Amino acid sequence: MIGRPSLTGQEPCPSFTSMRGSRRIRADFLTFFEERDHHIVPSAPVIPHGDPTLLFTNAGMNQFKDVFLGTRQPEHVRVADTQKCIRVSGKHNDLEEVGRDSYHHTFFEMLGNWSFGDYFKTEAIEWAWTFLVDIVGLPPDRLWATVFGGDGDLGLPSDEEARGLWHEKSSLPHDRVLRFGRKDNFWEMGPTGPCGPCSEIHIDLGPRTCDNPSHASDGSDCRVNGDCSRFIEIWNLVFIQHNHLADGRLEPLPARHVDTGMGFERLVALDAVLEPMKRGEPYTFSNYNTDLFLPIFEQLSSICGVTYAPDMDPRQLTAFRVIGDHVRALPIAMADGAMPDRKGRGSVLRSLLRRAARFGRQVLEIREPFVHLLVPRVADVFSDVFPEVGQRMEHISLVLEAEEESFNRTIDRGIERFTSLASTVTQDGGKTLDGHESYRLYHQDGFPRDLIDQMAAEHGLRVDEEDWTRAEEEHRKASEGRPEQPRYDQNDLEGLPATTFVYPDEDASWNNMEARIVKLLGTEVLVLDRTPFYAEAGGQVGDAGTIESEGFRFAVTDTVKSGAIVLHFGHLEEGDLSSLPPTVTARVESRRRSEIAAHHTATHLLHWALRRVLGDHATQQGSLVAPDHLRFDFTHPKAMTQGQIEEVERRVNRRIARDVSLSIAWDDLESAKSRGVTALFGEKYDERVRVVSIGDFSSELCGGTHCSRTGQIGYFRIASESAVQVGVRRIIARTRRWAVEDALEDRRRLQRASRALSIGPEDLVARVEALRDQVKELKKKGAEVERLTISEKRREMIESFEDIGGVKVLVDVLEGADRKQLGDLADALRSGKEPVVGVLVGTTGETVAVLAFATKKLAKAGKVDASKIVKAMAEITGARGGGRPDFAQTGWKGREKLDEAVTAARDVLHAQLAG
Repeated sequence: MIGRPSLTGQEPCPSFTSMRGSRRIRADFLTFFEERDHHIVPSAPVIPHGDPTLLFTNAGMNQFKDVFLGTRQPEHVRVADTQKCIRVSGKHNDLEEVGRDSYHHTFFEMLGNWSFGDYFKTEAIEWAWTFLVDIVGLPPDRLWATVFGGDGDLGLPSDEEARGLWHEKSSLPHDRVLRFGRKDNFWEMGPTGPCGPCSEIHIDLGPRTCDNPSHASDGSDCRVNGDCSRFIEIWNLVFIQHNHLADGRLEPLPARHVDTGMGFERLVALDAVLEPMKRGEPYTFSNYNTDLFLPIFEQLSSICGVTYAPDMDPRQLTAFRVIGDHVRALPIAMADGAMPDRKGRGSVLRSLLRRAARFGRQVLEIREPFVHLLVPRVADVFSDVFPEVGQRMEHISLVLEAEEESFNRTIDRGIERFTSLASTVTQDGGKTLDGHESYRLYHQDGFPRDLIDQMAAEHGLRVDEEDWTRAEEEHRKASEGRPEQPRYDQNDLEGLPATTFVYPDEDASWNNMEARIVKLLGTEVLVLDRTPFYAEAGGQVGDAGTIESEGFRFAVTDTVKSGAIVLHFGHLEEGDLSSLPPTVTARVESRRRSEIAAHHTATHLLHWALRRVLGDHATQQGSLVAPDHLRFDFTHPKAMTQGQIEEVERRVNRRIARDVSLSIAWDDLESAKSRGVTALFGEKYDERVRVVSIGDFSSELCGGTHCSRTGQIGYFRIASESAVQVGVRRIIARTRRWAVEDALEDRRRLQRASRALSIGPEDLVARVEALRDQVKELKKKGAEVERLTISEKRREMIESFEDIGGVKVLVDVLEGADRKQLGDLADALRSGKEPVVGVLVGTTGETVAVLAFATKKLAKAGKVDASKIVKAMAEITGARGGGRPDFAQTGWKGREKLDEAVTAARDVLHAQLAG
C-alpha cells in the first residue's frame, strides 16, 4: 500500500468551468424525456447476460435487442436511460489509441431514448434539436446533421424525409444537412435482421482543434466525418424500419422503432467549454477536463506528485488519460461481476489494469501498486447513478491491489525476456523482432505496444507487423472462444408471441400441462404457447422431459430462452414432424426437476450461511444449479478454514432439519430492494420481480424453481472449497442422494486406507503423519546423497575437460539424467573461477534433454553463446529451444538424431571459441 505523499509546493488539480456539471446534465437529459412520456430504465449490466456474441455491453440498444428482433414485447413503448458501455475493439476503439486523444474511451456512458412502434423521425429529430440547443445551450450555428444518402445495392433512395425534417424542425440550412452512404449513415444489427437509416448530429469545434498536420491552418480542409478532430459526432438517431432478409432483400418492419445514442462524456466536455466557444475565445476541448475525471486525477496527483494540466508534458498527459480511463472501466465491470483473468472479458480487464499500471510505473515513476487507491474516487463520481461501485469498493480494491502486485513481479521478467529476444536477433544480424514473441510481451507481461516499439528502436530493431497481427488474432480467438451458433434461424422467431411459463406454485396441474405448438424450428426446437419447462437462467440449468400427444412424442433435452420465447431443444421419438398435433401435453422430468430445486434452495441457504460465518462481504459472484450438484462462487479474500466449512454445513443442515417453509411472492423491484431483499450484482431485473423467502432469515430476488420446504433438501454436504481468482472462492456442494453417496464413498476410502495400513480408522491420522515425517527425513537424506553425487560427478568431469585457449570445454551424454539433474550439475560445473562452457545431454528412455551453459563472464564477453549451440541442435531434431547466452535448453523425443545433434553442438562450440 502507498500512503498519500506530501504535496508541499504542488498546485492543486486545476478546475474547469462547467455550466452544469455531469450530474445535472445527466439528470436534465432523463427529465427531458420523462416529461415526454418516456419511462426511465436503469442501465443494464456491462456484462451482457444471454448474449454470447458480446464480451461487454457496448451500446444502449443491447438490452433491447430482443425487442428489435421481435422475441420480446416491450413493457413501455417509450424508454430513456444512461447505459454503461465498454468498447475495446473496432473502429476508433483500439485499446492502444485510448489516451492519445481527448475523446475516445474504453468505458463510457451512452445516453439514449427509444420508441418501440410509437413515435418516429419527426419527434426524434425535433427533440434532439430542442435538447441540445434549448436545454444544453449548444450554439446552433456550430451544429451539423447528416442523413442517409441512399444505396443502390440496398435499393434505397436518399432519406429526404429526415433531411426535410431537419430543415423544418431546426434552424439548420440545407448546406449543413449532409448526405452520406451506407458506411456512415445506415445501421444494421447484423447480416440479417432489423436495420434502417440513421441521422447524426455533429458539432464544429473550430479550426484551432484540428489535429491533422496536413490540413490548412484556416480549417478549410476539415470535414464532417473527415480525418481530423474539428468535427465530432454528438448524437446518432437510428430509424429502424426495414428487415434485412438472408437473400439480401429489404422488407418493411411491421412496427418502426427509434434507437438513439449520445456520448455522455462528450456532452459534459462541450458544456465545460460553452462560454469560451460562444465568445470566440481559445479553449481546450477534452472529455478529461470535466468532473468525470478530475477527482480521479486529483488523487493520482497526490500519489505521483505530478499536477494534471491540459498543457503538461505530452507523455505525462497520456499517462493521466490512460490511467483515468482504465480506472473507470475496471470498477464498473468488476461491480457487475467480471474479474481480471486469463481468458475472455477477464483478459481484457487484466490488459486494462496492466496498461494503467505500466504507464504509472514507466511515465509517472510510481513503483508500488496504486490503481486500487483510485477506486474510492471512481465510486464517488458514480455514486448517484451506479452505486454498485461503492457497494463493492472494498472487494474491487482488494482484487486490483493483488493483481497489480502480481504484475509488478512480472515486469522484470518481461524486460529480461525482451533483452534476450533482442540480443538473439542482433547477434544473428537481423533487424526484425519476432511478432509472436513481441505480442507475448504485450498480452502476457502487460507491456504497452508503444513501449515495445520504443525498446526495439533503442536496439535498432522493429517489430514484425504481419507476425504481430497474426499473434493478436490468434490470441483474440483463444480469448473470446468460438461464438455460440444457434441451432435455428433467429429470424424465424420474429413476431412469435411470448411463451407463458407456469411455476409449480401457480398451478397444481403444472406438470401435465396442455399447450399448443406455435412453431417448429428445424428438427430440434419446439416453441409452445405455454410451458412448465424452466428455461436456463440465473445459473439454473434448463429442464428436460417430454412433449406428447397421441402418436407423437418429442423428448426435450434442454430448455433455453430467446427474449420472451422459450425454446425446447430435443428430438422426435415418435410421430412425424411434418404433421404436428394441434395440442400437446408438456411433462417435465419430475425427479430431475425435484433434484434441481433441492440444489437451488440449498444455494440460498448456503449464501445465507456464508454471510453469517464469514461476514456480509461474502456475496454471490456466480452459480450453477444442476441435478447432481451446485457450484457457488463468492467474494472472500482467503481460503476458508476447515472449521468455517464445517460451521457453514452445520448451519445449512440445521435449517434443513427444521423443515422451514418457503414463501414466494411477486413485488415491484424498487419495493423489494427497499425491504432489504438480496439482489445480485450484475443481474438485470424486470420491473416486477419474484421474491423467494425462507422463513424469516433469507430473502432473495430469484426466478428459479425451489422446494416448498427446506426439509425436502434432505442433506447438504460441501464437496470442495477452492480459489477461482484473487478474492473469489468457489464451493461445490451436493444434496439428497448425491450428498449421501459422497459420504459413503468417503467412508469406503477411509476403510480401504485403514486396511492397507492394518490399523483402525481412529488411528489413521496419526499413522499418516508419522509416515509423512519418515518421507521428509528420507528426502532430506536423498538430497544430501544427490549433492555428494553431483560433487563427485563434478570432480570426475573436470578431469575430462578439454582446454581450448584457456577455456574448459565439456560435451557429454549422461544416461538416466533428467533436466533438473542436468541443471544442478551445470551450476556446479560453472561455480568455480575458471571459464567453463559445456553441453550436457540427458537421456531417459526415448526422452532427450539438453542444457548448454557457460560462465557468465565468458558469455558476457561474447566469446560463446549457449542459445546458438542449442539452436543448432534444435534445427537437426526439429525441436524448439532457446535461452540466454550463458544458459539455454532444448529437448525432444527419440534418439535417432542424437549423435548428429551432439556433433553439431560440438562443432558450433569449437567454432565460437576459435572465432
